[in-house]
Amino acid sequence: MTTRAQDVPAESPSAFPGPAEHRGVVDDTWIVAPKRLADATLVAVKNYADEGDIAAGVSLRYTIDHAEWIVADVFIYPAGEGDNATMLHRAMEDFRESVSFAERQQIYRNVWWGEESAYTAVLPGGRKVEGRFLPIVFDAQQDMLTSRAYLFYRKLYFVKIRLSTAVEAVDSLAENADRFIGSLLDGIDIVSVGTCGRKMDIVVSPAGQAPPAGLKDGVSADGYRVLLKADRTGKAAHAAQLAKTTALAARRQQANGCTSLEYQPPLENDTRTVLHLSFGPGDWGTSPRQQP
Repeated sequence: MTTRAQDVPAESPSAFPGPAEHRGVVDDTWIVAPKRLADATLVAVKNYADEGDIAAGVSLRYTIDHAEWIVADVFIYPAGEGDNATMLHRAMEDFRESVSFAERQQIYRNVWWGEESAYTAVLPGGRKVEGRFLPIVFDAQQDMLTSRAYLFYRKLYFVKIRLSTAVEAVDSLAENADRFIGSLLDGIDIVSVGTCGRKMDIVVSPAGQAPPAGLKDGVSADGYRVLLKADRTGKAAHAAQLAKTTALAARRQQANGCTSLEYQPPLENDTRTVLHLSFGPGDWGTSPRQQP
């Protein structure tokens, strides 16, 4: 944690709550998923950490209303940090290799690759998320299936959505995809706790001095730079101001997917499932086992 003063106060301000001791870049991740979407119901969950494959993350399966023949699988697994275009390219490469692996293992046969393209998910309220799309057709256990893969990069994680059905019902995939994907991405939250590869930057400002750029409300957009104001004697910021600044910094860090501050995950209830991944010092950044 870095502390800087615009002007050195007469005495140090009260300490901004520092990050807890962390094991690594990401210590823990909580994935919160709704049990009911606008048009789908959660029917199964799997945490691959229970099988010793934490890098594979978790999977969710939904059934879509009035389209029970569609298998809607969602895979959420660690990606790391990078720009959206680079990470989506990597996600697509990983997906292609996982399908090729399934073909080499004869889990899939006669794989036909469609054309990869950009895909824009439209969330309720009009917010958009950019991703990639790739359709495939394959034989699986003597059934000819078609599958549409939608890949996204969210909050240090990849989100892979696969909608699959028999080839005879291929048109129903496109008819149901947009609403399901938009509702799903809007409903899922991913929050990681660790060092996040970042350091808190504390700016101390004497009374009467204008806040620096990007700190008009005392906290930067990413939550990792905060402004503490000292009074005219140089004494610490008021406890209420400190609590408000801390809470705002934590919310903005969580909104970006990773926080070094205290986080209280929600409890599972009738409306949501909560999946927990706990990483050892060497776990973050490892590769998952091959899965289609």
